[in-house]
Amino acid sequence: MKVLVVSDVHANIAALNTILEKEADYDILCCAGDYTDYGIYPTEVIERFRSLKNTHLVYGNHDLHVINTYESKEWKNVEDGKYKWVHYNCEQLNDQGIRWLKQLPETAYFEADGWKYGIAHQYDSGYGTIESRYAFDKYWAEHYGTDNTGNRRLIFGHTHRQCIHILGDGMEWLNPGSASYRRPDDPDKTAHYATITDGEIRLKQIPYDRKPQFEKAKEFISTDKMMRTEIQDFMFFFGDAKTSREPLE
Repeated sequence: MKVLVVSDVHANIAALNTILEKEADYDILCCAGDYTDYGIYPTEVIERFRSLKNTHLVYGNHDLHVINTYESKEWKNVEDGKYKWVHYNCEQLNDQGIRWLKQLPETAYFEADGWKYGIAHQYDSGYGTIESRYAFDKYWAEHYGTDNTGNRRLIFGHTHRQCIHILGDGMEWLNPGSASYRRPDDPDKTAHYATITDGEIRLKQIPYDRKPQFEKAKEFISTDKMMRTEIQDFMFFFGDAKTSREPLE
């Protein structure tokens, strides 16, 4: 069996489609949240996930932020210089898209190839990670029940950092990384994800067309509507800027 693991797509339909085309033979797809924000195609990403079969999906913190911003209607009257990608996402979305985000659960569970899997966007309220078998068992009991027998894996997103963390035999957690962008200390510009085939995890990266997101950022440079830091992030993530704070031309 092949499990495709993605996370933190962030309204980046080009990255998502590239991954899905490459791994079209998957049996199960799971996503650890953040379908929206910091990208330009939230509706297209949501519609693509809605069209997929055999999925296990959870929401992320940016999805909650988009929901709250949309329902507050604050995105309709944003001053120039304070406009963010979350406001742009709200403009692209509609009530149907927001309803889809709201029906996503905080956690999900499935089994495959002798492993039990628990999915959540993040381990704690920040960027913490599970560093001990005690913490792993405690988290599992709180979210997936007290049965701690057999092989168990936790899948998290949020940090945008790919990893496989082995705490002991049959006790692991993994992060597929972000399908969309890296943290500022990582210059890699590919889409990150993971596959689990017959129980074997592989962390993967694949190039994709970053130009649409880059071009949208360039459009906002000339208007002075978007917050400069938001545009600088895009110039780094999707363009050729060496850092996320490189001055804009």
